[in-house]
Amino acid sequence: MTQSRQPDFFARLGVADTIEGRFDLILVNAFVVFRRLKQDQAGRDLAQQVFDAMFAGLDQNMREMGIGDVGILKRVRKMSESYHGRIVAYEEGLRDGDDALAAALNRNLYADTEVKPEQLAAMVRYVHLADAALATQKSEDLMKGIIAFPDAPECTPEN
Repeated sequence: MTQSRQPDFFARLGVADTIEGRFDLILVNAFVVFRRLKQDQAGRDLAQQVFDAMFAGLDQNMREMGIGDVGILKRVRKMSESYHGRIVAYEEGLRDGDDALAAALNRNLYADTEVKPEQLAAMVRYVHLADAALATQKSEDLMKGIIAFPDAPECTPEN
């Protein structure tokens, strides 16, 4: 959640600073965390706890915004479905190459946003950088909640 609040994602990489944009950015970062947690048994056990905590935090945020119980239940259900669909799309994107990952990010993270090609390319780089950074982190650190994400990359115009 903390990584998803970094201003550079919104200011430089063009993620919409809306409830939807913030939620989708959380899912991008959650994707790389869960991808890393699946690497060993201790991580797989922790993954469910992280998932539950993530959605409890989203629930709390909606309550603080004044959304009632019925509205929260519907939104959390929709968010959970969105989460699963996006995880599959991002996993396929990493497997199938940068064009596929860019398409998945454009369809989900940038759904209602006019994103520049260099911003989309930078977000694709970020996913690769975050995935690689988390892959090298020790399970013991992850169990302690120590996760080192990379900074959002610079946007450079494509030639």
